[in-house]
Amino acid sequence: MKLNYKIIIDQPSTHTALVTIKGERKKNQDSLIFFLPRWSPGSYLIREYSRHLSFISAQNEVGEKLHFEQVDISSFELNFNKIQTKNASLKFEISYKVYCKELTVRTSHIDQSHAFLHLPTLLMGVLDQVIENPEIEICFPPIWTKLSTSLKDISTERQRFIYQAEDYDQLIDCPIEIGCHETDGFKALGVDHHLAFYGQLLPHFEDIKRDTKKIVETIGSFFGPLPYQNYLFLNHFVPGLYGGLEHSNSTALHFCPIQLTTRKGYLNYLCLVSHEYFHLYNVKRIRPIELGPFDYLTEAKTKLLWLAEGLTSLMDELFVYRAGLMSLEEYLDLQKDNLNRYLSIPGRKFHSLNDSSFNAWIKLYRPDENTNNSSVSYYLKGGIVFWLTHLLLIENKSSINQFLIKLWEQFQKDPSIGIKEEQIYQLIEDLGGKSLREKFETMTTTTEELKIDEIIQRHGLKIDWEKSETPWMGCDFEYSGDRVIVKSVVLDGPAYRAGLNAGDEILAINNMRMLKERFLEYPKFLRINEAYQFMISRMSKIETIDMSLTFAPAKIKSLLILEKEKVENSFKN
Repeated sequence: MKLNYKIIIDQPSTHTALVTIKGERKKNQDSLIFFLPRWSPGSYLIREYSRHLSFISAQNEVGEKLHFEQVDISSFELNFNKIQTKNASLKFEISYKVYCKELTVRTSHIDQSHAFLHLPTLLMGVLDQVIENPEIEICFPPIWTKLSTSLKDISTERQRFIYQAEDYDQLIDCPIEIGCHETDGFKALGVDHHLAFYGQLLPHFEDIKRDTKKIVETIGSFFGPLPYQNYLFLNHFVPGLYGGLEHSNSTALHFCPIQLTTRKGYLNYLCLVSHEYFHLYNVKRIRPIELGPFDYLTEAKTKLLWLAEGLTSLMDELFVYRAGLMSLEEYLDLQKDNLNRYLSIPGRKFHSLNDSSFNAWIKLYRPDENTNNSSVSYYLKGGIVFWLTHLLLIENKSSINQFLIKLWEQFQKDPSIGIKEEQIYQLIEDLGGKSLREKFETMTTTTEELKIDEIIQRHGLKIDWEKSETPWMGCDFEYSGDRVIVKSVVLDGPAYRAGLNAGDEILAINNMRMLKERFLEYPKFLRINEAYQFMISRMSKIETIDMSLTFAPAKIKSLLILEKEKVENSFKN
């Protein structure tokens, strides 16, 4: 069916958008079920976008009210028989308001400064109906001078902003930024790429446009002709923000502008750009079979998010290095950080990559104080597993390059079919033999410790361990004014064994009052293996517990290069 959408933003200070949907039913259609997605592809959590809906109504073309009733959490029935109208028109119009005041890559945000429209939060689809070539018009205050989106512009007048998509899936896969933001662009591999920048930047010495272009050319050249007509990098630079969400021919990126002023912070930004851009191949096209066609009302449960995100987490840093945007030493420093984060997570001993992926909807996207004790990120461990697999493939005269090429060739044979777990294992076997397949399966389906040191030493690297000499409690803290609050407790650490809980407030140690400034100095005045009495407040009850501190677990100080040529050959090409 054909639908025309319209989004009207006339009072940005109210954080609301008015949405209207015009369409025409067939003569034999007594009712239609409209729905607002409950989640966004690429962000695996039921977010219940319909909670922000209000003032919902429906009418025919002459203004007579139609029956439009909510029948489920996110579903609404437009029934043409329950209310008898004088006009027998088949045309209808639905309207509703949406509250938009959450600035993330998977929600919409409207205020006086701009509008960021993440369309799954705004546009209803129709159950069991194919929406062909939907059109959308955007109306906004004239004080805003720019609109950036990867949707096809079909406007015929300068003052109207009308766009078209192939279908509903493509329509809601294209975020929109409206305001007075800065824009720029470049041509890479014969295709136009657009840049949009919202937010304030501090002075820095980096060339974002130049380096983004290098990333596009490096990744795009690897796969061949670009699979899109144009591409948009939509940047939000806001203090404290971090994240990205992939789309078929665009991406939304959130990053803290303060971090751009440091070398490592800027490298993290480039890796985010690379990560989300690489997703246009891996996830938006190469994908687990469960990730499309989409059911926007139900979780898309898959055990292959370690392919979707883990493989991407390997390649984002690797392509930044291959683009010449970081040195070998900087690349290995990032791998050191990845390994230290992984080794600090007790949950790696209890949750396999398959489990982590399948439970993303209730664990990774719903973290709590015990998440690190019970689970491991398929981004983090998945990236490390593919990093080690790349090295193991090299030992078998192959590499992750051949793995990616085979995946891309397989996708191009039939873009409509997703990939299954067995196909991944078989591809690893084809490239590296049965023994490597068994090792890879062990790394993805079990909690067996990864043989990191053993593998990397065969490729000219060695772990340089750094033993800690700092007293360690085994917990993280947060502060409410001067108050010291336990945020999380590490499994089997001193605090865990002593019975300290997340949420406890540290009042005193050996009857000495502890406020933030003094407590931050505890590594200087507490000793290991000494018994200390902690006075705490737990649910407003004063209690005492005894705790003996230990040294913090050893960390990787660096990845030492033993044979530089061998290491460069492993990662450069």
